[in-house]
Amino acid sequence: MESNQNSLLRNNFCRNCKEFLDRITSAMPLFMKFVLFITIILYLINLFIPFISLIFANIPYYTIYYFNLWRLITTSFITTNILSIIFSIYFWYQEAVKLEREIGTVKYMLIFLMNTFCIQLMYTLIMFLFSLIIRTQTFLQLKITNSGVRNEGLWPILLCDLTLLCLSNPEELQKFYFFPFSLKAKYYPIFLFVFFTVISGFRIDLEVLCGIGFGFLFHYYLKNKLLLSNNFATKLENSFLFRWMKKKKGFIYIGGVRIPELKNNLENIRNVSINERIGIVQSRLKVFKGKGLAVGGEEENKVNENTNEANEVNISSTQEINSGDNSLNLNSSDPKP
Repeated sequence: MESNQNSLLRNNFCRNCKEFLDRITSAMPLFMKFVLFITIILYLINLFIPFISLIFANIPYYTIYYFNLWRLITTSFITTNILSIIFSIYFWYQEAVKLEREIGTVKYMLIFLMNTFCIQLMYTLIMFLFSLIIRTQTFLQLKITNSGVRNEGLWPILLCDLTLLCLSNPEELQKFYFFPFSLKAKYYPIFLFVFFTVISGFRIDLEVLCGIGFGFLFHYYLKNKLLLSNNFATKLENSFLFRWMKKKKGFIYIGGVRIPELKNNLENIRNVSINERIGIVQSRLKVFKGKGLAVGGEEENKVNENTNEANEVNISSTQEINSGDNSLNLNSSDPKP
């Protein structure tokens, strides 16, 4: 009896947890779900197979001398500290969801991967230059500690996104958490880095600093060179590489609105516009109730003249409606959701 009751309670608990997770993930965009899933799965695997972090983390020694270029991308999904995962995801989640909903899943994914690659490439080159100055290759393996690999995970890309957000309105005053002062937005990322460096015992995270540095570099010098256009992102979205993603729940099309929904909205606007134009044309057509004289005296000519006038009105009204109809065109294709 007790075993049945315990199993019932366990089943109810599992069902409640599943419903809670479904409720949370249903509101997430697709790429956000992917990042969370991969990060948590790799963390759990690393608990039992520690060398996983050695394979995917960006350790400059292996990236340079063994040409492990995949580390420049996969390192963002590797975090060996559960508290780092919780806080980085908490701070990154808010802006990431907002950006993906605004610009679309494929475009945000490409920007995320591009920024990650550039930040890690900058970090690797700086470490390589330091190793040449110090003349030792062990400097390139500083991430490897006795307890495993110390990796920053999402923090570099998080600080990069924060820097770009602050530089979009650099003179705006930004309140620093619960402290009773504000500072200009353009100084906020640097002050944040210094603050966390001090409270962590003056441990400088060069990866995070590279994330801030790339944010400034992109805003002032690389924006026009690395800016991803909507046309290019749309072509990739319609290619066979990403076509399968459109069928997944949470996928957001380029521009932040699902194309079928956008088309339906434009169709509604189109129908209202056409009805309004028809009403205007009909309001201009007034029935003549007075008396007049028939020139020529033939009833047949009178009927032909009335018919021609009606045809001219119909043609002009049709052209007016079509000209308004043609102004509503979709710039992108109509993919199936």
